[in-house]
Formats: sequence, structure tokens, C-alpha cells
Amino acid sequence: MRLTYLILTLILLSLLAGCSGPLPQRVNLQPEVVSVPRLPQSIPLRVDVVYPSRQLQIGSIADRLGNEVPVSVTDNIQTEITQAALKTLERMGVATSSQANANLTLTLEHLSYHHRSDGVRRELIGVMRISMQAVDGQRRYQGKFESESREEVLRTPTEQKTREFINDLASEALFQAFNDPEFTRYLIAGAR
Repeated sequence: MRLTYLILTLILLSLLAGCSGPLPQRVNLQPEVVSVPRLPQSIPLRVDVVYPSRQLQIGSIADRLGNEVPVSVTDNIQTEITQAALKTLERMGVATSSQANANLTLTLEHLSYHHRSDGVRRELIGVMRISMQAVDGQRRYQGKFESESREEVLRTPTEQKTREFINDLASEALFQAFNDPEFTRYLIAGAR
């Protein structure tokens, strides 16, 4: 009799666990630009990051049963991208200061992340678009950059998997921006 109750209890617990679905996920951005040019000279920059939409939810994930939950970034997203930009500029040899005449503005125009399934394939899809503008009074630089990633997965992504995927996406967009030859020319020419 005891064994029967134990088995029934275990079955009920496993059913409840299976029905609960995935938990909402919140992602800290910590992108890292792995390679940038080291500049012989550069103008100092003041750095601003803008996230006009202020939308924290960037998408959703679902399990095989269709239980869908939101995926969000933290409300520190501007600070997180600012830190990545400052670290990257430092590695390039660019001085940054809130008193600099030249202003670099990074605008996060779009960030989305979805877990899609057509019944056979399950896939993560992410898109990030940024624009970058630098102005020093007489000269102006502008660039737009986009990273898109798709990855086939076997199961619902964990929060760690989601974090890695989105950070790779952000790292790629920032890599494109800071390695843009027009941007490096702008920085070097202003120092002369």
C-alpha cells in the first residue's frame, strides 16, 4: 500500500513539474568585442548610449507544450552597453571623458529574441540593430550595424543559454561598429 502511494506521489510530482513550463528569463548584457584596431592617435570621446524604446521585454521562449514566457533585458541595459563601449575604446587607445568635445552616441535601435518551432525544428532567432554617431563640431561620422543569429536547439533554452546567445549577438553588432574603417579614420583624423 505504501509503495502504491509513493509511486502515485512521484507520478503527480513529475506531472506537475512537467506542466509548470519554463520560467521567465532576465538577461544582463555583457558584450565583449574580441578584436579592435589599436590606434596610433585619436580624439578623446564622450560616450552616450540611447535605448529609445525602453522596452525591457525583447521576446519569448516556449517549451514543447507551448508554454510561453517572456525574455527581458534588465533596466540597466544602457549602463551595460556603455561599459562595453568604454572598455572597447580603451583597448583601441581612445581616451574617454565626460568633458571631451567629441561626442559618440550609440543607439540601440532594435533587439529581439525568439524561440521558434515548426513542430520538427526548434530554433533561436535573434536580431540586434545599432547606430553609431560621432560629432566633434566640424566633422561627423555615422554608421548602422546589424547582427542576426539563428541556432537550432534540441530543448527550451536555459537562462544561461539565452544570456550567451544575446551577448554573442550584442558582441557581434559592437564588433562591426568599432571595427568600421570609417570610424577609425574619423578618430585618427580628428587628432591631427
